[in-house]
Amino acid sequence: MLIGVTRVLGPLLLAVGLAGCLSETDPTMVGNSGSSGGGGVGPSETEMPLRVKNQQMATGHAARVEQVVIPAFDGTDLALTVYFPELDAGEATPLLLHSHGFGGTRAATLDFDEAAQTSEIGVDTLQVAYNEKQPVAGRAGWYVISYDQRGHGETGGNVTILDPDFEGKDFKTILDWAEANLPNLGYRSKAGAMNPVVGTIGRSYGGAFQLIGTGLDSRIDAMVPNGTWYDLRYSLNPGGVPKTTYLNGLVAGGLESNRGRYDPFLFQGLVEANTTGVVSDEIVKRLGSQGSISYCDLSANLPRGMTLKTDVPAFFIQGATDVLFNLNEAIQNFECYRKVNADAKLLFVKYGHLLNALGVQQDPNAALEGTGAKYAFNESLIWLKTAQNSCPAANWDAPTGRCVLPLKNMMFQFLAQHLVGSRQARSQNYLGFDPIPLPEIASVLEDSRNDPTAIEVKSNSSNRPKLEGVRAASAFSTPTQVIAGVAGLFTGLTSTQAAQLAQPVYVELNNANEKGCFVGTPKATVKVEPVGPASPESPIVYVGIGLKRADGTQTVLHDQVTPLKGYGEKAIDLPGISVQLKEGDSLTLTIQGYNPVFVSSFNRLPVPVTVSASVALPNRVQDPTGFCAL
Repeated sequence: MLIGVTRVLGPLLLAVGLAGCLSETDPTMVGNSGSSGGGGVGPSETEMPLRVKNQQMATGHAARVEQVVIPAFDGTDLALTVYFPELDAGEATPLLLHSHGFGGTRAATLDFDEAAQTSEIGVDTLQVAYNEKQPVAGRAGWYVISYDQRGHGETGGNVTILDPDFEGKDFKTILDWAEANLPNLGYRSKAGAMNPVVGTIGRSYGGAFQLIGTGLDSRIDAMVPNGTWYDLRYSLNPGGVPKTTYLNGLVAGGLESNRGRYDPFLFQGLVEANTTGVVSDEIVKRLGSQGSISYCDLSANLPRGMTLKTDVPAFFIQGATDVLFNLNEAIQNFECYRKVNADAKLLFVKYGHLLNALGVQQDPNAALEGTGAKYAFNESLIWLKTAQNSCPAANWDAPTGRCVLPLKNMMFQFLAQHLVGSRQARSQNYLGFDPIPLPEIASVLEDSRNDPTAIEVKSNSSNRPKLEGVRAASAFSTPTQVIAGVAGLFTGLTSTQAAQLAQPVYVELNNANEKGCFVGTPKATVKVEPVGPASPESPIVYVGIGLKRADGTQTVLHDQVTPLKGYGEKAIDLPGISVQLKEGDSLTLTIQGYNPVFVSSFNRLPVPVTVSASVALPNRVQDPTGFCAL
């Protein structure tokens, strides 16, 4: 049935500032040129014009917006906003499917000023795709559907965190409805069969719905997941230590949209995390099965009926200071898809899920105030350090020697390249802006600039890129003593010991002061030993990479740490980094006995321990522009 058109944009929850890019593909090599495992789309198929399924039904229509409610497989109401572009009879166009972040709601209107209003990342790309606000002459708009996930907004049911058996089936139901009700939906041959041409976009929860849906359904032709997860066990319970600040914040913050409509297992996990500090194995395994790890890494033994599709180009975007889903999750998603699809792309930006409202992280709006860079929970410009001849003249900023790129255009270009074909996507007349050739991997650096610089990250392998610690190990030989547990503040510890609970201990590393740009996943072997008799309570310490500038100032790089629980020696991945080191700068290892991101995950009694480690850092990025050598 239809309900009245509204003019209210769905509220945001913990918005993510993210961005995207792509590299142009030779028009003769578009599609899955590097895939394995079957199901690939040949270049000739990718470049075939879209056509409607039924000419008699494809009568065209004026632009309109409809609020639609359809039944899910179990009778639950699914609430959609459907944008019908202006189309002529027989004119075929793609569908772009969007959904919101956790605790948010669908984009029930696109009638807003993206230059002045905050929106979820990707919503302004919906404006470009719909082609009604600032229309490009001669180009048909795309169908756009934005929908409320189960348990959110006007959709019924309970939130189950994108369970393939619930939200996954909802995804398939919406595509079924689209095929039956969008008369001018474009089709193209895909692996020899006619297939609707569909792209997806969204951030956070709206990024993960794409990975779950694509794992279940073969009708997706390109996706742009922003700031999302690879493995929820790592995101929410790394090393068996619950990330309680975000667990509590997500549930509490989502109550406006969700109205407490959570599956009981979520409340159970929340109680366990905040009381015992241990989430049950059953809940942990269920969370792990609701991400792309369940089909990207079959050795994880988390099957949920999803499969890795080799013919879906994916563009992953992640924030370096995202303390919910760090860079490692995007790297794992990217490497999974890049292994089977040469058109996978990856971009690291500066911001993501933040805790600035709690004073744990800097407010990005304040950080950019007065710089001229634009960030309103949507880092909408990327300043790419590239050769001038690789940048459209209109985008070249001569004073900084950088190519200034609007994210909405880049994301739309990536989608257009794979939905309508690269020949049209390369056309300024079709896009309404100059196509922008970008590398498959680019990263915004922590480089002391408020309007941060992105650089190309060269592949370490001709087969597939690897973003990991490969440089010779750096180590410190003298164990460092810390006190694990916030309760130690009240037991008469010395001021130095108490300060260790609130402030990181920065430990110098050998061979960690090379000039250049470093992007990827550091690795560490960390040994935790008791001071005196071992405590019956397993100690929890937090380790990360620190950044020491030449002027002596020190910070925990990207505000990122990894928890370690228990005594003994463990090999771990540290959070991913994206940083430029200049003369006199260096990287360090940070150690803490308490971290506010894990607000209630700490030792109730003070536990003195010593920590020693060796660290492998990423190789220096190859940089033909010379920017990284400054």
